[in-house]
Amino acid sequence: MNVVASRLLSARSAVLCAGFALVGSVSSIAQPWQFTEVSAQAQVAYPTGGGLTSAPRIMGGGVAAGDFDGDGWVDLYVVRIDVGDNVLLRNMGNGTFTEVTGNGLNASSGSGPTFADLDGDGRLDLVVGGIDGALTRIFRNLGGGQFAEIPGGLSTNPPDVYSTALGDYDRDGDLDLVTTHWASNPRPRLWRNNGSGSFAEVPAATAGFSPGPTQIYSFTPNFTDINNDGWPDLLLSADFGTSQVYINNRNGSFTRTTDNGVITDENGMGSAIGDYDHDGDLDWFVSSIFDSSGTPAGNWGTSGNRLYRNRGDGTFEDVTSPAGVREGYWGWGSSFSDFNNDGNLDIFHVNGFPDSPFVADPARMFVSNGNGTFTELAEQLGIADTGEGRGIVVFDYDRDGDLDVFITNADQETRLYRNDGGNALRWLDVRLRGVAPNTQGIGSKIYVTANGYTQLYEIRAASNFVSQSPAEAHFGLANATAASEVRVVWPNGTTSVQTGVSANQVVGFDQAGGQITNVPTLGARELAILAILLAVVAVRLLGRS
Repeated sequence: MNVVASRLLSARSAVLCAGFALVGSVSSIAQPWQFTEVSAQAQVAYPTGGGLTSAPRIMGGGVAAGDFDGDGWVDLYVVRIDVGDNVLLRNMGNGTFTEVTGNGLNASSGSGPTFADLDGDGRLDLVVGGIDGALTRIFRNLGGGQFAEIPGGLSTNPPDVYSTALGDYDRDGDLDLVTTHWASNPRPRLWRNNGSGSFAEVPAATAGFSPGPTQIYSFTPNFTDINNDGWPDLLLSADFGTSQVYINNRNGSFTRTTDNGVITDENGMGSAIGDYDHDGDLDWFVSSIFDSSGTPAGNWGTSGNRLYRNRGDGTFEDVTSPAGVREGYWGWGSSFSDFNNDGNLDIFHVNGFPDSPFVADPARMFVSNGNGTFTELAEQLGIADTGEGRGIVVFDYDRDGDLDVFITNADQETRLYRNDGGNALRWLDVRLRGVAPNTQGIGSKIYVTANGYTQLYEIRAASNFVSQSPAEAHFGLANATAASEVRVVWPNGTTSVQTGVSANQVVGFDQAGGQITNVPTLGARELAILAILLAVVAVRLLGRS
């Protein structure tokens, strides 16, 4: 970290600490924990189309989140199907976003966008899946807010790519791609990075996707190390009872290990991965369809979501019922996130389908009770959104220390819900700077110890269902003033460790050596604190004169 950045950080920290000491935490004087819909004032209320006239238009679209311009604030890329060009929204750091035009992202329609550094230059590139006749496209970030399409980004052009995810499955240093296709292809497709941001398809038999089920209605893919051997495995949420588990063979292929006695979600759509029980391995939540009547409709069953608890070796057990997360309507985009900073992961997912009785299904917020069970509180918290929910992004858009939610709805406007009061407890955000070409450290695991237990977060270029949250970690620290240890295990197995890391800040780790700290522009909340602090100081100075 350079001297200027260090001084800015010190000044910023001093301002905040003094401000909180003098006037009290903003959280402490705010209303109780709830979510507030702020789409219009944040300038992110964009119609998304589709007309619900075809399966790709009913189910596609989505949003990607990432800091494309490197200013420390997370930006958004929103797919709009057929009501206008897709939009790149720059986070202005003051609670609003601005549409970036003339940027070379001349894409309309599509699905499952993902930001990731594909060529190792330190800038986030963009993959946009193609649906309903559109091609999958890959855009290289040129810097300065400009992008250029990579011609022939995929060696072939598969139809109807719903979701995309990236990870270094062969551990050669760059990020590879997996795409999902629902009914248009029999299986997911694996694409190996050529080293320049273009991809060559790996044959299904070579990848290990065949033999296996003749038809996998794939929706949501994620590279994730579920057996703790340091190699990315693949979890696949899929429709009509075809969700799959693939273990990395560490030779460029996978082995299907799906236990059909356990992996029983009937209509797997959204996917969330996280260590909800603090036992050091990654668990899997799959959103599906729940109907209290229990009556199957068409080709689908209606017994609800699934929570698969990792046994520690990459196999799972179904703990859905005791956890209390089964009843979720017609589920789509899903996320494990700590929304109230108590140190336990909650589950949020959106719902809805243009078919009775699922029209206007509300979103679900399963808040962790800290003992492996959850309580559904979406309505009480003001986030029971009833749009045709599809993709979600969970991120701290205003950098106030709690996680907000952005939702894309089918054939309706997008919505942003600001988390108010979730920062009453303490927090810590961690960003990574990996060695090129994997400059975000995708596949790294971050362990934060506080309050007598250790939390785990895996950095992924992941999919929630047609959507991607940013590749950075958020930890709730409850009442702890510091994490006793932050440990990063990089994709190559090396570690970085820092002890005594103070709460309520964004810290970063550099794989090349040493801790770094990101210093974003002061946001609206911090500026308000600064203004109050200056006013208090002025009053005191006047009183002394």
